[in-house]
Amino acid sequence: GLPALRTAIAAYLGLSRGVECDAEQVIVLTSSQQALVLIANLLLDPGDAAWLEEPGYRGAHTAFAAAGAAIIPVPVDAHGLQVDAGIAQSPRARLAYVTPSHQYPLGMTLALPRRMALLAWARQADAWIVEDDYDSEFHYEGRPVAAIHGLDRHDRVLYLGTFSKSGFPGLRIAYLVVPKPLVPAFTAARAHLDGHGAPLLQAVLADFMQDGHFMAHVRRMRELYRARRDVLLEEVEQRLGARLQPQACAGGLQVACLLRDQRQSDRRLAGMAEGVGIELPLLSRLYRGEPRRNGFVMGFSALAPGEIREGVRRLAGSWGL
Repeated sequence: GLPALRTAIAAYLGLSRGVECDAEQVIVLTSSQQALVLIANLLLDPGDAAWLEEPGYRGAHTAFAAAGAAIIPVPVDAHGLQVDAGIAQSPRARLAYVTPSHQYPLGMTLALPRRMALLAWARQADAWIVEDDYDSEFHYEGRPVAAIHGLDRHDRVLYLGTFSKSGFPGLRIAYLVVPKPLVPAFTAARAHLDGHGAPLLQAVLADFMQDGHFMAHVRRMRELYRARRDVLLEEVEQRLGARLQPQACAGGLQVACLLRDQRQSDRRLAGMAEGVGIELPLLSRLYRGEPRRNGFVMGFSALAPGEIREGVRRLAGSWGL
């Protein structure tokens, strides 16, 4: 990545997330998925165990499984990843992948005691923690919890972020902060992927960040998304509350809504929604084992308040509510 952009990212992370790193530790990539593939190829051998949140991000499962890893689904609760459950299942796992700011897809924040327990396990097991902070900029209630990376004193955390959420979806720039001992290996591997990629776009983004415009942009978007989240929660409660139970959403760009009657099929209800032009991503598809919880993951960032209201109205009609 361009040195100016790596420097700007390092400075931004220090201010906004408590992630202390040098520019040389920042690896610039085209997507978070590319970062996960890089991590899998460099840190996992076939047969190594990898903890993944259950339910969780399918892209991480794809990347690690392709490297031959044994995927260990670790359940989450209201406080995030159940570290004790992970240790009970696979104490010598090589890696744990977490989304601690806003767990994907359920939205809870990983509690501080769990963060400390995860770090203690990683140190003892000589394991790595992949901290995917994919939308940490968008936290709406209280103060965001410091990144796990900022609590790490033993170089066990790789920190992943992307500008596709905080900038715009077409901005194909992500970044990975790696511990200093891993810098040579990751830098060399990155060079074999696709060179530096979009140097002009990287230079523009570096200037945008260095001049303070990026942080101002994030503040504006945070208020915009907060308003859209509030509209979605209000509409779901009023029109769909008999069928859906929204989960706590202190941040992020989507709301997980569980079916109040778990005997109902989310696939059938999603099919009814398609009939009125509404696409509902299934929560049940994000589980790797049983039991699966039925529900939907409702995004709101790309819709104006009026579009959200109209969409929920049509959805309610398709379900006879």
